[in-house]
Amino acid sequence: MANLNPSPETRFGINGHAGRAKQKGARDRLSAAFLTAFAKDFEEHGEDVISKVREGEPATYLRIASTIIPKEIELATTPLDEWTDEELEKGLAVLKAQVTNGAKDQ
Repeated sequence: MANLNPSPETRFGINGHAGRAKQKGARDRLSAAFLTAFAKDFEEHGEDVISKVREGEPATYLRIASTIIPKEIELATTPLDEWTDEELEKGLAVLKAQVTNGAKDQ
């Protein structure tokens, strides 16, 4: 993306202009303050507000829910994930033989 503001004065904070580093710091402080206030508000009113939004504005409720849900889900792995198809077939054959032999012993 092209630099929308190539002026060194605003990029580097000279001649009385705040540099981007200071702007980023201000943005971080603002974000932290917002999240703190939001968390406090949620602790006080969270479940009631969620219910009101769900009942009164279902489209907004679904939009919020969709932004919270992870975009990717990592599935848990098991040792069997690393087995080849042939190894799985052999393991299944062993288990079937054990079940068959166990049924005969009873």
